[in-house]
Amino acid sequence: MILFKEKFAEDGIYPQPKEYLLEVISKYLKPINYDRWAELYWKKQLEGELAEEEEKKLSKLKKDNMETIEVVYNRLKENEEIHKWIEKIKSHDWVKVIEEG
Repeated sequence: MILFKEKFAEDGIYPQPKEYLLEVISKYLKPINYDRWAELYWKKQLEGELAEEEEKKLSKLKKDNMETIEVVYNRLKENEEIHKWIEKIKSHDWVKVIEEG
């Protein structure tokens, strides 16, 4: 990531190697309870089943986390400033090479 930031600054996408897009996006981010979800998810995968209360908790965590992710995604998707930064970054030759394989 540091290499890209420096290259973007060098090529004039960013006036300096600073994380402008990250600063804009961070205003919209909300925490999810990933650690507990992952603990229960992998326990179920490895042991085959969970206790009834753990199963309920896993289901609730999945629902709550997905709702949070959807809200954040929709807010980011609708933000014009974020779209401008993404399009500017996507226009860089290095990014085009990576996206096109």
